[in-house]
Amino acid sequence: SWRMRYMSKKSVILFIQKYFIYIVYLGFTLLTAYLCFSRLDVASLQHWDEARHGVNGYEMFKNHNYIVNTYNYENDYFNLKPPLSYWGIILGFQLFGVSIFSMRFYSALSLLLTFFAVAFYMHKYYGKIAAVSGMLFFISCSDLFYRHAGRNADADALYILLFTLALLLMLQVQKHQSYIYLCGFLFSLAFLAKSWHALILLAIGGLYLILSGLWTKLHIRNYILFLLSAFGPILLWAIVRYQYDGMKFLGQMFGVDVTQRISSSASANPSYTFFTRYLLSYRPVMVIAAVAVCILIFLLLKRKSKYSNTVLAFLLWIVIPLLVYDFSHVYYYWYIFPVYIPLLMLGGILIQKLYRYLENQKGLFCALMLLPFLVVALECRSTLNELDNLEVSGFQNDIKLAMELNPQLRQMDIYVEKTDNEYKDGYYWEQAGLLAAELGGDLYCKEGGVNAFSKTEGNALLIVDPEIYKERREELGNLEIVYQNEYILLKK
Repeated sequence: SWRMRYMSKKSVILFIQKYFIYIVYLGFTLLTAYLCFSRLDVASLQHWDEARHGVNGYEMFKNHNYIVNTYNYENDYFNLKPPLSYWGIILGFQLFGVSIFSMRFYSALSLLLTFFAVAFYMHKYYGKIAAVSGMLFFISCSDLFYRHAGRNADADALYILLFTLALLLMLQVQKHQSYIYLCGFLFSLAFLAKSWHALILLAIGGLYLILSGLWTKLHIRNYILFLLSAFGPILLWAIVRYQYDGMKFLGQMFGVDVTQRISSSASANPSYTFFTRYLLSYRPVMVIAAVAVCILIFLLLKRKSKYSNTVLAFLLWIVIPLLVYDFSHVYYYWYIFPVYIPLLMLGGILIQKLYRYLENQKGLFCALMLLPFLVVALECRSTLNELDNLEVSGFQNDIKLAMELNPQLRQMDIYVEKTDNEYKDGYYWEQAGLLAAELGGDLYCKEGGVNAFSKTEGNALLIVDPEIYKERREELGNLEIVYQNEYILLKK
């Protein structure tokens, strides 16, 4: 029996030795999946982009109209994005039912797929050290998980995935010309997710083809098919959308979403270096940049590195978005998140090059990389720690719990009045609160607060905070309290 136990242990050791790198890959992938999906429904719904996308997606799902986005059941001409991200939200509802987790599922999945695509590409074309380094750098960038990205139900995580896939395929066009059509199709999907932002993809791709000389190797047929793949799906959507409200939505897409946003941003942000300064002050990027620069200088001094089309592509991927957004005066920091991908990939590639150069001096390689990887590990730990410090909303949680405890109240009209609104008067529904009411109980949100509620005939709900309830006790004291916690839910 001791021999059998010895052989069993030996086989386990041999298995681990043979598949060690894939076990490491699996470990990092599971960690990233945990970061994407764990407690996905806990953090409070965010005003503006997430709340607006959530309401649009929910009402599309409920109305069975997957073309026209509405807000509080009226056509929405504030959120002027095409519908791909709303379809992602609807997919979550179809798979898991209506919930905050379902709404955010497509974003979390998009980020996980981005991680997987980067890791696979690094392993296939550069090596194990590059792949592991890229994975660590990815996890260290907490921006990719929180704050407008993988754990929020807006369009950014999906856009980052499509942006990344398009440019990784572009790097292979020299070997596989047909990939240019996939690049075009991914551009169209990126446009249908994030609108005019996707034009940066065309700028990067076009400059890459010109500066690398690849444009001379493509035939007129290739360009025609590329244009069809890039603009065909967008044109098809535009034609369908036009059938509903003519140019009202399509005409405002550029005038409001681009021109007006840039002009209004110019006074608030006169700087031409906002995004560059943001990147250079973000600690994970600082670490990646420091490692990359040091290794690059070392390899250049040793004449072990040279210019290539890949380097050109990565530089364009980094520089073009920086230039466009810096000079546009916009100050929405999440616009620059797609730039994290080439930065972390370049860092991983250069570490792989250093490893190969020091292949016979692995001790020196480990000594050189010890401090950078220790800092990166601490940043990965910080990304994990943020899961324990998610911002929650008592108002949103009270709506959700009240509806769970009183399912018979679903689909009723509901009014609100409270003293802690962030950007509207207390008798109006702010966006995140409206979304919480729709997701929590399929409620119909009405404006006007206590005064409008008092004038209604028939059944209706009112949610107030204790201060309002105390002030208006004479009007509200006789109403049924169906739920009370931080906020009070009343029924007429």
